[in-house]
Amino acid sequence: MCGIAGVLHRDRRQPARLERVVAMCDVIAHRGPDDSGQFVDGPAGLGMRRLSIIDLTGGHQPMSTADGRFTIVFNGEIYNYRDVRRMLEADGHRFRSSSDTEVVLRAYEARGPSCLERLNGMFALAIWDGKERTLFLARDRVGIKPLYIYESDSEILFASEIKSLLAGGAPRDLNPEALAYFLRYGYVPSSASLLSGIRQLLPGHFMLITPTGATISRYWAVDYAEDTSRTEDEWAESVYSALRVAVQRQLVSDVPLGAFLSGGLDSSSLVSLMASVTGAPVNTYSIGFEGEDRFHSELDDARFVAQRYATRHHEILVKPDVASLLPQLVHHLDQPLADSSFLVTYLVSTLARQTVKVIISGVGGDEVFGGYRRYLGPRLAASYARVPAGVRGWLARASTKVGVDRGSRLKNLARLGRTFLTGSELAPYEQYDHAVRMLGPDDVLRLAPSLPGADTLMQERRRYFAGVSGAGGITPLLNLDLNTSLADSLLLLTDKMTMATSLEARVPLLDHELVELAARIPATLKIKGTRLRYIQKLAMRGHLPGEVFRRRKRGFGCPVGRWFRSDLREMLRDMLAPGTLRSEGVFDPAAVDGLLTAHEQHREDGSEVILALLTFQIWHAQMRQEQFSSSTPESRGLPASRLPARA
Repeated sequence: MCGIAGVLHRDRRQPARLERVVAMCDVIAHRGPDDSGQFVDGPAGLGMRRLSIIDLTGGHQPMSTADGRFTIVFNGEIYNYRDVRRMLEADGHRFRSSSDTEVVLRAYEARGPSCLERLNGMFALAIWDGKERTLFLARDRVGIKPLYIYESDSEILFASEIKSLLAGGAPRDLNPEALAYFLRYGYVPSSASLLSGIRQLLPGHFMLITPTGATISRYWAVDYAEDTSRTEDEWAESVYSALRVAVQRQLVSDVPLGAFLSGGLDSSSLVSLMASVTGAPVNTYSIGFEGEDRFHSELDDARFVAQRYATRHHEILVKPDVASLLPQLVHHLDQPLADSSFLVTYLVSTLARQTVKVIISGVGGDEVFGGYRRYLGPRLAASYARVPAGVRGWLARASTKVGVDRGSRLKNLARLGRTFLTGSELAPYEQYDHAVRMLGPDDVLRLAPSLPGADTLMQERRRYFAGVSGAGGITPLLNLDLNTSLADSLLLLTDKMTMATSLEARVPLLDHELVELAARIPATLKIKGTRLRYIQKLAMRGHLPGEVFRRRKRGFGCPVGRWFRSDLREMLRDMLAPGTLRSEGVFDPAAVDGLLTAHEQHREDGSEVILALLTFQIWHAQMRQEQFSSSTPESRGLPASRLPARA
C-alpha cells in the first residue's frame, strides 16, 4: 500500500527530471510514511511513497526485473499473490522477495496486460518497459484504488492523488461541466475532475502508452446474466461461502489489522467472518458524537456485536472542531464532496491507526446485494400507478409542503416519500435519477446561472443504466451505482480518508469474484417483495444474532445539518458571503442565501447541498492559494532511495 506518481514525455528524447518526481511524491507522504523511492530512465520517471504491509523489508519500490527492462510502482494489495507466484514459478520464474509487488512485476513480464485477469486485489500501478519505451497503467476492477492522469501535447502525468499532478505542473483551470455534474450528484465522476485535463483511469481499464500513441482498454466488466438454476438455499450457501473466502483472502498481512464496526449487516457480517476465520479476537472500531440524538449514533449497536464476538473493541465519542478540520480533509479529498461520511471515516480512522495499519470496511454491500431503499422505487411505482391519477397528483403536490430533515428519522422518511411521489411517473432512468440526484438541472442553474450543462457526463450515466443487456428491475440501478457513486464517492472517500491517517482500507464485499457471483443472483432474490438484501440476509442467518437483521438502516454520516445551524453557521456565512460569491462569479448570492436561510429556519433540509457548496468553496480557495504542500511535513525527512530494487 502506498502512493505512486510519475511522468512520461511523449518525445522520448526529452529526459524526465528526478526532482520533479520527488516533488510529486512529497505531497503524498501521508500515503506512505515508511519508505520512498524514485526512478528515472530517459523520458520516464516513476516514484512512490510506501506504507509497508507485506514483506516489510523486501518490498522496496520502484522495483525492477534483474535485467532492468521492467520497473514497477504499485499501490494496493494482491490477495492471491501466493497462488500467482506458484504458477509463475512452475513456468521457471525465480523470485528475490516475498512481496506481491514482485509477483505483479513478474506476471507482467511473462504475460503483458493479460496478467491483470489473474490478479485478485485492489491496485493502481505503473510499469515502464525500458526496452520498448512504453508505459503501462492499470486500475483494479471496481476502482478501490485511485489513479489520476493528466495529458498534454508534450507529456503524461499519473498519480494516486490530484495534488501530485499539481506538484508536477498540471494546470489548475476549473472544469465547468464537471462542476455542473458535481452540483447534481455531490461528487465528480472518474472520467473528469474539477480541473480541466485531469481525470481518472476508469475502473477495470488499463492504458498502454507507446512511442506512437496511447490506447485505453477495458479488461473487466460485470456480467449480470442471471442464473435461475439454483434454489434460494443453494444461493444462500454460495453467498456465505464466497463471503468467507473473500474475508479469509483479504486478511493476508504482515502487520496488525482490524475492522470498522457500526453494528449494521455488513460490518457485523465481516466481524463474524473474521472471528470465525482467525479464531482470535478481532480489533474493532466505532464512533459516536457528543451531545447528539441516537439517529447518528452507532455505538450501542456496535457494542452489542463486539460483545457477541468478544472483540477488542475501541470506540470514540467526539464533538470535533469541524470548522478547523474541514480544510484539512478537503485537502486530502483533492476535490469537494457532499457526503458527510468522509468526516466520520477520517475520525474513526484516526482511532484505528493508533493500534493497526490495516482496516476491513463494509463498503459495497448495498451496491452488490441491493440494500438502498431507493431500489424499491421501480417496484412501488408499478403498484402506485394503479392509484387514480387525481389522487396521485394531490399526493405529489401535498408532499412538497412537508418539512424534511435528514437528522430526524420521521422527517427523513418524509423526504424519501416526497422524492418517490414527485418522481414516480417518470420513465425508469429519469425516475431513478430523480431519486439519487442532489439537485435537478433547474436548481443547478438557479445556484450557478453561468454553468453549462453536463451533457457528455450525463450521457455516460445513461450508458451505465442501459448497459445491462435485457435486464430489468433493479439490475440497471445496481450497474449504474457500481460504476458511479460507489467508485466516485464511497470508495474515493474511503481511500482518501484512511490514507490521510496512513491506514490501509480493504473492502471484502467488493472482492471481484464475490461481485461476479452476486451479479448472477436473480434480482428477485436480492430484493424479495420489499425486503432489501434478501439473499445476503438469508446467507448470514444462523451466523449473526437476530438483532442485527431487525435494525433499521442507518447511514454512515454525521449531523452536519444541525452543525450548519450552530457550530458551522459562522464559517458558512463567511465562506458563502454575498461579496465573496459575487467576486468569484460562480454562484448566485441570492440563491445561496435563500438556501441557507431555509435550512436555518427548518423549512428545508439543505445539508447535502450546503456541504457541497462549503467544500467547494474551501477547495476553490486552496486552488487559488496553491495550498497543495505535504500535509505531513515531518515525514519529508525520510531517506529516499533514488534507485529501484532489483527483482
